[in-house]
Amino acid sequence: MSETKNTTFCPIPWIFQAARNNGDIRICCQANVSPNRGIVRDEAGRAYNARHGRLSEARNAQLMKEVRRNMMNGCWSQECVRCQQEEASGLNSRRSYEQEQWPLHLEDVVPLTKFDGSIADEDFPIQYYDLRFGNRCNLACRMCGPSDSDSWYADHVALTGENHYRDSHGSVVLEQKGERWLDRNKSYAWYKSEKFWTSLSKHENGLKHIYMAGGEPLLIKEHYKFLERCIESGMSSRILLEYNTNLTLLPDNLLSLWKQFREVRIGASIDGYGETFEFQRYPGRWASVYENLKKLDRQEKPIHSWLAYTVTVYNVMHLPEFIRWKVEDSGFSRINSSRRRPTVTHHVAHKPEHLNVKVLSDHQKSIVSENFKKYRTYFIENFEPAHRDSGLSILDSVESYMNSSSYHEQFGPQLKQFSMKLDALRGQDSSQFLP
Repeated sequence: MSETKNTTFCPIPWIFQAARNNGDIRICCQANVSPNRGIVRDEAGRAYNARHGRLSEARNAQLMKEVRRNMMNGCWSQECVRCQQEEASGLNSRRSYEQEQWPLHLEDVVPLTKFDGSIADEDFPIQYYDLRFGNRCNLACRMCGPSDSDSWYADHVALTGENHYRDSHGSVVLEQKGERWLDRNKSYAWYKSEKFWTSLSKHENGLKHIYMAGGEPLLIKEHYKFLERCIESGMSSRILLEYNTNLTLLPDNLLSLWKQFREVRIGASIDGYGETFEFQRYPGRWASVYENLKKLDRQEKPIHSWLAYTVTVYNVMHLPEFIRWKVEDSGFSRINSSRRRPTVTHHVAHKPEHLNVKVLSDHQKSIVSENFKKYRTYFIENFEPAHRDSGLSILDSVESYMNSSSYHEQFGPQLKQFSMKLDALRGQDSSQFLP
């Protein structure tokens, strides 16, 4: 089968491994929107967890083998539905991004992949890790939740009236100590396990790329220890580090560590400027984050950075204005300056569904479309060709995705209820940001 005829192949299942905030191994973060959330399980149905090691064993779990077989046969797995939907709407999917990053093609994997989809470590060493060192975070972003941020605990209890919630590993029980709510069983401290570090060390020779996200990775001390370990071992000179960070902090000692790696890519989770940012990335303060962005913009090689804009119902109206701000007012010279990056690096929030732009009513969608139309004219008349074309492409893809189906009847009431309750808790007003 030639690769030109295969529209589902992705290098991820052959060279990559991902650990969720709670340590559960999954296919990749995009699979979180699928029914199984992409969790890799053993024959007894138990999730493989990085806390217990067994990283090599997890690579040939039944789900991993099924996904590889489907890709080799040109079929979409349900775990890959996010990339499938995004590509159908003209968005740049994770699959297409990884194909650009890795020189691994269908004809390379077929001869070395067994009929059942299993692979050997020596044929396909792990080159790329996605490591989420727990859920510690200093923000409680609107589209987030307690599994991704421990700053969400108090609001979760207030919103639901329950001191527990479900995650892929089971029930997480919260208990109050003083003014803080804590995870009783320390479910997200998997990265403190020696079994994990011992298992990871067996794969270090082939390691080329490490992706870290939150919680907030720059808050977690083990993250710094990991970087120091890479530097001391000499691995840093061949490793590409990639982050998603809220950029509420950017310590000088971290910049010094970064400069000892082959390359560092920073995706700054910035969903707007001013009040829009502070509303969605609560309780972040735009002024301090903007100062860190300007500091980041002054960094030279090996550090590269971009604005990672998560499109939700709350900031979809702000998106074209943010593109204009980036081009005309931000003052950035290096952020999103690479020819491989658009003017703003955006992605849509698929879950929770009540914050997905598909949940907007037909009338609200028409308001978004009219706003996009106005800014398209502005981009055409005022931007140089590269920013013009990038800006138009961003608006076109988001509008296409928004209109591809409707979640309004099913999840619209939930959006209203969620917005009103969280507004009351946080002293905010969603009506200022919704279309």
